[in-house]
Amino acid sequence: MQREERGTEYGAVKIHKNVVAQIAGIAAREVDGVSRISYDIWAKIVHALTGGKIKKEPVRIEFKDNNEISITVSIVVTYGVNVPTVAINVQENIKKAVERLTGLYPAGIHVKVKGVEVKT
Repeated sequence: MQREERGTEYGAVKIHKNVVAQIAGIAAREVDGVSRISYDIWAKIVHALTGGKIKKEPVRIEFKDNNEISITVSIVVTYGVNVPTVAINVQENIKKAVERLTGLYPAGIHVKVKGVEVKT
Protein backbone atom coordinates (compact mmCIF):
# COMPACT_ATOMS: atom_id res chain seq x y z
CA MET A 1 0.00 0.00 0.00
CA GLN A 2 1.34 3.44 -0.95
CA ARG A 3 -0.68 5.54 1.46
CA GLU A 4 -2.76 5.65 4.58
CA GLU A 5 -6.33 6.73 3.94
CA ARG A 6 -8.94 7.77 6.46
CA GLY A 7 -12.43 9.01 5.99
CA THR A 8 -13.93 11.95 7.82
CA GLU A 9 -17.29 13.62 7.63
CA TYR A 10 -15.72 16.07 5.15
CA GLY A 11 -14.08 13.51 2.87
CA ALA A 12 -10.92 11.42 2.60
CA VAL A 13 -7.52 12.18 4.11
CA LYS A 14 -4.61 10.43 2.39
CA ILE A 15 -1.04 10.37 3.67
CA HIS A 16 1.46 9.03 1.13
CA LYS A 17 4.32 6.92 2.40
CA ASN A 18 6.81 9.47 1.02
CA VAL A 19 5.42 12.06 3.46
CA VAL A 20 5.97 9.68 6.38
CA ALA A 21 9.48 8.92 5.06
CA GLN A 22 10.33 12.63 4.92
CA ILE A 23 9.11 13.14 8.49
CA ALA A 24 11.14 10.14 9.70
CA GLY A 25 14.25 11.33 7.83
CA ILE A 26 14.05 14.81 9.32
CA ALA A 27 13.49 13.37 12.80
CA ALA A 28 16.51 11.06 12.41
CA ARG A 29 18.78 13.94 11.33
CA GLU A 30 17.71 15.99 14.37
CA VAL A 31 19.36 13.49 16.74
CA ASP A 32 22.82 14.40 18.05
CA GLY A 33 25.37 11.94 16.73
CA VAL A 34 23.65 11.35 13.38
CA SER A 35 25.92 12.60 10.64
CA ARG A 36 23.42 11.90 7.86
CA ILE A 37 20.91 9.38 6.60
CA SER A 38 22.46 7.04 4.07
CA TYR A 39 21.56 5.55 0.73
CA ASP A 40 22.62 1.97 0.15
CA ILE A 41 26.10 2.02 -1.43
CA TRP A 42 25.10 -0.35 -4.23
CA ALA A 43 22.14 1.85 -5.12
CA LYS A 44 24.51 4.82 -5.37
CA ILE A 45 26.84 2.88 -7.68
CA VAL A 46 23.99 1.78 -9.95
CA HIS A 47 22.70 5.36 -10.00
CA ALA A 48 26.15 6.70 -10.92
CA LEU A 49 26.61 4.14 -13.71
CA THR A 50 23.14 4.26 -15.21
CA GLY A 51 21.81 7.67 -14.25
CA GLY A 52 18.63 5.92 -13.13
CA LYS A 53 16.61 6.54 -10.03
CA ILE A 54 17.97 5.18 -6.76
CA LYS A 55 15.64 2.32 -5.83
CA LYS A 56 16.64 1.81 -2.18
CA GLU A 57 15.72 4.88 -0.23
CA PRO A 58 17.39 5.66 3.11
CA VAL A 59 13.97 5.58 4.80
CA ARG A 60 11.51 2.82 3.93
CA ILE A 61 7.89 2.77 5.06
CA GLU A 62 5.51 -0.18 5.14
CA PHE A 63 1.87 0.33 6.08
CA LYS A 64 0.28 -2.25 8.38
CA ASP A 65 -3.28 -2.61 9.68
CA ASN A 66 -4.89 -0.31 12.28
CA ASN A 67 -2.91 2.85 11.42
CA GLU A 68 0.38 1.08 12.20
CA ILE A 69 3.51 1.37 10.10
CA SER A 70 6.96 -0.14 9.98
CA ILE A 71 9.88 2.24 9.42
CA THR A 72 13.44 1.36 8.44
CA VAL A 73 16.06 4.12 8.38
CA SER A 74 19.73 3.88 7.40
CA ILE A 75 22.08 6.33 9.10
CA VAL A 76 25.74 7.26 9.35
CA VAL A 77 26.89 8.27 12.83
CA THR A 78 29.55 10.72 13.93
CA TYR A 79 32.80 9.14 15.11
CA GLY A 80 33.09 9.01 18.89
CA VAL A 81 29.41 8.66 19.76
CA ASN A 82 27.85 5.68 21.50
CA VAL A 83 26.21 3.95 18.53
CA PRO A 84 23.43 2.07 20.40
CA THR A 85 22.45 5.23 22.28
CA VAL A 86 22.23 7.23 19.04
CA ALA A 87 20.15 4.47 17.41
CA ILE A 88 17.73 4.38 20.36
CA ASN A 89 17.42 8.18 20.29
CA VAL A 90 16.67 7.99 16.55
CA GLN A 91 13.91 5.45 17.20
CA GLU A 92 12.36 7.60 19.92
CA ASN A 93 12.53 10.83 17.90
CA ILE A 94 11.00 9.20 14.82
CA LYS A 95 8.21 7.66 16.91
CA LYS A 96 7.30 11.00 18.48
CA ALA A 97 7.42 12.91 15.20
CA VAL A 98 5.39 10.41 13.17
CA GLU A 99 2.72 10.00 15.84
CA ARG A 100 2.44 13.76 16.42
CA LEU A 101 2.37 14.78 12.76
CA THR A 102 0.38 11.94 11.15
CA GLY A 103 -1.53 10.07 13.85
CA LEU A 104 0.07 6.84 12.64
CA TYR A 105 1.66 4.46 15.15
CA PRO A 106 5.04 2.91 14.32
CA ALA A 107 4.81 -0.83 15.04
CA GLY A 108 8.54 -1.08 14.43
CA ILE A 109 11.35 1.39 13.85
CA HIS A 110 14.48 -0.30 12.56
CA VAL A 111 17.75 1.64 12.50
CA LYS A 112 20.58 0.41 10.28
CA VAL A 113 23.91 2.03 11.04
CA LYS A 114 25.72 2.06 7.68
CA GLY A 115 28.90 3.88 8.65
CA VAL A 116 30.89 6.28 10.78
CA GLU A 117 32.09 9.73 9.71
CA VAL A 118 34.65 12.04 11.24
CA LYS A 119 33.30 15.58 11.44
CA THR A 120 35.82 18.14 10.30
